[in-house]
Amino acid sequence: MEDAVNSASMGLLPDGQDVPFSDIESTMAQLAREGRRRKGGPARALTATVVVVGEPDRMAEAAEALGLLSEAAGVRTILISEGQETAPSARVTAHAIGIAGLAPRFLNNAVAALRLSSLPTAVWWRGGPAEALQEIAHLADRLVIDVEDPARAWRVVGSIVDETAVTDLRWGRLTRWRSIFAHLYDLPAVRHARVRRLSLTASDPFAARLFAGWMRAMLQWSPDVAIHLVRADAPSKWPIESVQLEADGVDITVKTGSGHPCLHATIAGKETSTRIVPLGNGALKAVIGEELAVRSRDIAFERALDAALEVPAWP
Repeated sequence: MEDAVNSASMGLLPDGQDVPFSDIESTMAQLAREGRRRKGGPARALTATVVVVGEPDRMAEAAEALGLLSEAAGVRTILISEGQETAPSARVTAHAIGIAGLAPRFLNNAVAALRLSSLPTAVWWRGGPAEALQEIAHLADRLVIDVEDPARAWRVVGSIVDETAVTDLRWGRLTRWRSIFAHLYDLPAVRHARVRRLSLTASDPFAARLFAGWMRAMLQWSPDVAIHLVRADAPSKWPIESVQLEADGVDITVKTGSGHPCLHATIAGKETSTRIVPLGNGALKAVIGEELAVRSRDIAFERALDAALEVPAWP
């Protein structure tokens, strides 16, 4: 078991050095001094802590997405994969810490001991018990949920939003979708139309529910507005494939472009018009980079999530 844990830790930080938990700080300081002697120049001031917590098979992707954030941006990165270990060894570099197989009940203590308490802390949550999520929330200035099935995590958000700014990575991936609908609602024919039905075709049911929740909350729809979710025929790199809004006198269809990272919007009423906007970079590195740069509380997300919890999943 110990060999397996050490191997997993090495996978998180292949260039790191294995150390006991008690020697993490002294070893990092020594590595930082050695690095400065090799490169020359003054020490870079640290500005924040980014903590990544998740299931073992989702940690390597996260470490790669963060890339050189630790050294280039003056950030301490803490990578913790969950398991059953009560006292796992750690692997460190001058600016990053990797801990493999930590039992969830010790997560709170580990983060409290290793974060830079005088600086902002962001937690990127990639899996684990909802109870552990609640316990770590008071240590974070920002919490980014990023799990395949966020149902349990979503249910605890209401109890922690007064302690930390919370979001879901899906919210960031839906930015361009939300933006184009906000622009479409600047059109009088759309703004004053009575909506009857919202239909979404998606490969990610939770992204579809979150978008539908945002529409319902933003426009203060009554229960009379039908919301219909449809499973996409095939997996897609984009969480939503198309959105159709049916209203009195006007229909709106927005869908992803075939083979191109664009959104195509068609507004059909007395006259038909189209809009095409870039969908943006959907790569994990780009999306998490944008989310970690945000510090403020997102009331729009919280309202969208409250409404999304009442949107039924697809059949």
